Amino acid sequence: MNAQVLPHGVTIHRIIVQVEGKTHDILIGPENPEDYETFKYTNTIIGRYANRVRVGEHMVKKDGFERLAMPISNESPEVSLHGGLLGFDFAVWQRLPLENARLFTPAEIRTIQNSSTSESSNNTVIYAYTSEDGDQGYPGELYLETLVALLPPAQGEKRRVGSIVILYRARLKNEGVTPINLTQHWGFNLDASLQEGGTGKDKLSVKNHRLNIKASHTAELLPNSLPSGKYFPVGGTAHEHNDKLIKEGYPNHGYDHYYLLAPRICEKLVPHRISAKDFDTAKAGEELNIVKEIFESTNEPVVQLKSEKSGLKVDFDSNQAGVMFYTNNHPNKQFRKKIHGGSGMKDDGYINGSAAFLEFHEPLSAFLHPEATPNSTDTLLTSNEIYNNFVRADIFVDK
Repeated sequence: MNAQVLPHGVTIHRIIVQVEGKTHDILIGPENPEDYETFKYTNTIIGRYANRVRVGEHMVKKDGFERLAMPISNESPEVSLHGGLLGFDFAVWQRLPLENARLFTPAEIRTIQNSSTSESSNNTVIYAYTSEDGDQGYPGELYLETLVALLPPAQGEKRRVGSIVILYRARLKNEGVTPINLTQHWGFNLDASLQEGGTGKDKLSVKNHRLNIKASHTAELLPNSLPSGKYFPVGGTAHEHNDKLIKEGYPNHGYDHYYLLAPRICEKLVPHRISAKDFDTAKAGEELNIVKEIFESTNEPVVQLKSEKSGLKVDFDSNQAGVMFYTNNHPNKQFRKKIHGGSGMKDDGYINGSAAFLEFHEPLSAFLHPEATPNSTDTLLTSNEIYNNFVRADIFVDK
């Protein structure tokens, strides 16, 4: 298993796996990295705030700090989408030597270094970016680091081909508070590299993939796609994804829904926030190693995507409260990877329903609707905390 990561928006350009001698790239996207400039919101980080937020002036308050957030419109006059016109997906992030990371403790850096396989020492990378005060209307100068790591299967584990971990950390440089809700906007298709069978572009569909989301509720959306602040049980609805085929109960316009995950009472969960005081103490010499917990986690997956056709399965774990499931209802029809049957040239793109985007993040506009999901975070970060958000994808051959 290997992956290609681009500094432009911390884009996961490819995830390559081998099944019975066949090479699969399980992410959709353009053939050429430079084409991501027109391939918006595909396989990139999203921030400073994922999904949709109502445009306007919002006074945010937490732990004695108070700041004005003013998300700017980009999707419509009422809606700010994925952090604004120039979100984190648009930025070119700086690759850091591991020893220069400021948001990972020495113990965590050692764990990252020790994760290198005998075949390659280039299976981990940390990217950094500084979002200025007022960036896209959000308050506070925010420093971020993103770790991307490939993990080999455990010794004797035959069916797992490897794992990819993405871990976001962020810290305000000055006293204050800011909304933050990051995610990876990656689109999976476990069959797209199979060119035999099917007719035309229909074989690019993910509707025959099976999906399991351990969700309790889904968010209600207003006509302009903003969240209402209400959540409804998924039981007995098309949103009850219990290993069913995606095409079963498929909405007329596809899926573009946020799922609140069911409580995970018996599992040890990685925290959403780290005390800045505790972190600084750990940097001075004491041990704090959340990376080790993530790398060695044996939690049950909260989401599972699999294909009987390719024999591939992806199990997802995260410390986030929910997941956005989107079926590429408005695909970029300009470019398609060659391994997916595309020419790599313009006007040869993907079709509706050609990907399962699984974006793990906290509830929609949670800082505007904290009462709706009292058991999750309010998505406000103060200068007394460090933001800590991860997703892990374990990839298996399920034959």
